[in-house]
Amino acid sequence: MFRNARILMGLSLALVTPSLAQAVEPAPGEVAGNVASYLAAPAQSSLLVYDQPFQDNVELDKDKIRYGKASDFDPKKKHKVGTIRSKDIYLEIPAYQTIIKEKISKDSARWRILMEEATKVYKKAVKKVAKDGSFVLVVEEGGISGYTTTDLTNLVIEAVEGQGDDE
Repeated sequence: MFRNARILMGLSLALVTPSLAQAVEPAPGEVAGNVASYLAAPAQSSLLVYDQPFQDNVELDKDKIRYGKASDFDPKKKHKVGTIRSKDIYLEIPAYQTIIKEKISKDSARWRILMEEATKVYKKAVKKVAKDGSFVLVVEEGGISGYTTTDLTNLVIEAVEGQGDDE
């Protein structure tokens, strides 16, 4: 899968083998779950470039993946990729709206509790839309280029609103 992939590191290009691709790919949840250790880690490029005859240089920024794993994405298989605007989605989540409305300080326990709740709602909605639509990846808008994508923002917002009906 990665034989045609190259990782851009500074100005140099390195051919990626499956073992190297796994070595530079953060473990699922690493960025969200342990931001401090991720930021302290040595800088590595997260931009993958796929050379494909049917599409010119597919570029995927792994830091912008919101659902799925880069290692599961193969442009040759024409996997479905969705894009979202996370800010627009968070603005529709009641817990996040409370943070904004009440101007809750980031240093407070209440802010952390509400952000955990908002993030849980966000992740559940993104996952539901991705699975329902058979999307291999969902990335932040601008996180992939040279590849056909579908904007899923409104569908995810609908899924967020539907979560309120479940409770």
